[in-house]
Amino acid sequence: MSGQTFIFCLGATKAGTSWLFDYLYGHRDCHFPAVKELHYFDALEHGTGDFYRKQAQARLERARSDRPTRWQKQLVADLERWLATFDGKTRDDAAYLRYVREGGENARLIGDFTPAYGLLREASLKAMAALTDKVRFVYLMRDPVDRIWSNIRMVAGAGGQTALDAKVDGVLNGTADNILDRSNYRRTLNRLTRAIPRDALHIEFYERLFTPAAIERLCAFLGIAPQPASFDRVVHQSAKAALPMGQRAQLQAALKPQYNFVEKFMGELPTEWTQKMVSA
Repeated sequence: MSGQTFIFCLGATKAGTSWLFDYLYGHRDCHFPAVKELHYFDALEHGTGDFYRKQAQARLERARSDRPTRWQKQLVADLERWLATFDGKTRDDAAYLRYVREGGENARLIGDFTPAYGLLREASLKAMAALTDKVRFVYLMRDPVDRIWSNIRMVAGAGGQTALDAKVDGVLNGTADNILDRSNYRRTLNRLTRAIPRDALHIEFYERLFTPAAIERLCAFLGIAPQPASFDRVVHQSAKAALPMGQRAQLQAALKPQYNFVEKFMGELPTEWTQKMVSA
């Protein structure tokens, strides 16, 4: 379809990407596969396709065993199509694009929500930007400490305070690379701004995402009309646990370069971030 826009949502993880996917998935002007997080470009860059295929296969088996709702049937069909489309190793951008577009040829917006794309190098980002004649990127940022704490609670699972403390220690001593990487807003935004035109990038703060004003800004950027959103709907909420003030102060100090960069890049830090900061 002439004028169709392709969106990449790059994350960050635990910054509202699942909620935003659900909103756009249900939007009358949009079409997305039911499979969030295709991991196409990161599998090619990092050689992790076998891992993600195993994840997709396991998800397919779970979906087949779930109650056969309309959503589950679509998820099963889209997972089967994706596993048949991408072997995890062979680059075929045309096949990837056909997969994403299938059934949505008349939609104004199609795309791929994979937060891990925020870790990609410039070469991959440039390839993504050249996929069609109209590609747009959306990057969501959450207060770095809150994002990491939510990520820690997700990966620690039911391990209790001991598991939580171990993950915090891993962040502070630099061994929890995966968690730290996903809060490296400086690296991601520097790579994005070198790889794509600035007007092709939309940045939103998690703390402001769930508002009509944020949705209006996003929809204007994507060229679609805003429609009502369920702002109170919680998607993939991590287990609840309070972050001790001492650990917040330590994490805040460790992440100071990220706060400084965002302030310089955006012109200011959102008040939703600064009001949580612990005085040194």
